[in-house]
Amino acid sequence: MRRNIFINGFVLGIFLLSVLGFSTQGAAKMETVSEGVSTNIINHLLNSPRIKRAGTVLEDFLENGATTTRVIVNLREAETVEAKRSLENPHKREFFSKGIHDFVDRVLQGFSPAQVQKTRSFEYMAGFSAQVTLEGLEVLAEDPDVLSIEKDSLLYPNLAQGIPLMNALVARSSYGGEGLSVAICDTGIDYNHVRLGNGGFPNSKVIGGYDTGDNDNDPMDLQGHGTACAGISAGDLGSDGDYIGGVAWGAKLYALKISQGSGGSAYLSDMIEAWEWCITHQYDDPNNPILIINTSFGGGRFTAYCDSDTLAMTTAAANAKAAGMTLFVSSGNDGYCDAIGWPACISHVVSVGAVYDAHFTADGIGWCVESQSCADKIPTFGCSTRFYSPNVPYGDQVTVYSNTASFLSLLAPSNWATTTEIGGGYWTSAYGFGGTSAASPYAAGAAACLQSAAKAITGTFLTPDQLQSTLMETGDSITDTKVAITKPRVNLGKAVATLGGSTTVIYVEPSGACGGNAPCYASIQDAINAAVSGDTIKISQDATAQALSLITAKNLTLQGGWNPAFTVQTSDTTITSLSVQAGSVGVESLVIQ
Repeated sequence: MRRNIFINGFVLGIFLLSVLGFSTQGAAKMETVSEGVSTNIINHLLNSPRIKRAGTVLEDFLENGATTTRVIVNLREAETVEAKRSLENPHKREFFSKGIHDFVDRVLQGFSPAQVQKTRSFEYMAGFSAQVTLEGLEVLAEDPDVLSIEKDSLLYPNLAQGIPLMNALVARSSYGGEGLSVAICDTGIDYNHVRLGNGGFPNSKVIGGYDTGDNDNDPMDLQGHGTACAGISAGDLGSDGDYIGGVAWGAKLYALKISQGSGGSAYLSDMIEAWEWCITHQYDDPNNPILIINTSFGGGRFTAYCDSDTLAMTTAAANAKAAGMTLFVSSGNDGYCDAIGWPACISHVVSVGAVYDAHFTADGIGWCVESQSCADKIPTFGCSTRFYSPNVPYGDQVTVYSNTASFLSLLAPSNWATTTEIGGGYWTSAYGFGGTSAASPYAAGAAACLQSAAKAITGTFLTPDQLQSTLMETGDSITDTKVAITKPRVNLGKAVATLGGSTTVIYVEPSGACGGNAPCYASIQDAINAAVSGDTIKISQDATAQALSLITAKNLTLQGGWNPAFTVQTSDTTITSLSVQAGSVGVESLVIQ
């Protein structure tokens, strides 16, 4: 009997707990809205100058029949919290934060917790978020300490956030994956999508492929999973809402459909066939060889490398790697703390776990995890796993459902990715495409960009071992909050910087000393004018604030906050404005007033 492999794809197990009667907040009992609320109160709140977009704030009460809503309350700053310059000095930030917390606590003492229940305080701004009743909203709107009130909206991560999180915006503008191809071994690709070739097969984007699931020459996606992965890794450059093109927008694609019909599962043999097809057809287009393979399929639980468990698949992976291709595989969405799925557990592939690409509120949301997960979890019949975790998502934090183990390779952005959808649309809604199935093509796209950079700068592509080690060694260290395991999250800008070539580091310090480093400029603008595309400009923490402009087509990185010796970034550098008329500028620790 042949073994089935099931998609790791969408964030399996994200569900609305409110439907099941659960609450992730454990809040105190709130007062309900009385019947026959005065229209005078509603009209008063709708016209309150302190309530921003009042119709949106009141929507839950007026249209949804809710008894409470979530808001953000901005307070008038007292003298104790006015010193924003304290943020420029790391040693003063703790004192500054304490002043804000004390101020907020004093203000909150004037409200009934049955009407205004704080859900979160902020560190460096005078305000808080709260669950409020209609009566509580009225009290807040009349309080002299309240500056304004706004809706605490649910924010959804998307592709426009995931790419900057990997420090990829500047790098991909210069090295977009040109000169190579990414093979998507999945449910196929909708090659009729405007960002995936816009029709015909093969076409200008999807230049080849095969359906190993149905054994035919048409790898059209009938399920959607592969199309979403393709859009993340290498969809054509463009801007449709939050979709800004794939990471390696300049790379070509090969579509390997390993599933049967419109289903979402694949046999092991069909996956092996797809990987081997890539070896056979690697140089069908010698100008765009297949160097990257993405496979967001898998399953099972392995606490160590599994090479001996699946010899055929291990051999196929080893062969593809020997041919110069790097395989990226999703780690799985079970929430394991000491294991990853298969085939991510094969030693010849790059296993990819996930981080949230942005923070968003988590009211009424639960993440399904397996019983073996060490994450905080609660029993429920709402998940097939019988457990959910009320984990609150924070940007660049390992997702609670992402499988983690000591032998995991990389982390990359995930969750509610905005990406291409079969039929010509995009995944944009809550509970859309995500999971480690999104993280893997993010990493694969970054790898394609790094390979095109290597070819342009050094004249040759990296070997799979060099590619993997570069991504791992230059990644930003992220520690999983559910288990003390730290892994590198892809940082494409840093990875490209290791390739050398003509890239130069330029220093800026008002005295012109720059700690003995050269070339050194006293003015940031002078450094920008002297730099060439790809250069990094390191700016001292005490650089004079100034207006900056870039009017020539070059791509630069500005790094602020360096100490006098330019050995450590200790704080931020403030500028008054930055105008970019051509090219692009990536910024780190640079504050624009």
